[in-house]
Amino acid sequence: MRTEHIVIEDYTPQWKTEFQKIVASLGNEILAKSLSIEHVGSTSVENLAAKPIIDMDIVI
Repeated sequence: MRTEHIVIEDYTPQWKTEFQKIVASLGNEILAKSLSIEHVGSTSVENLAAKPIIDMDIVI
């Protein structure tokens, strides 16, 4: 049986910047059709340690 290790990192403001870069890289068609694009999950909470994975919610 293989055991996976979970990495938890201290909060970094870079996560917000990375989310903004991801949104900027989305195609115009997605941006035009979306009602909102939100940074969600633990990396969106300031000062909260989290797995360094950017989660987003796109409402169409």
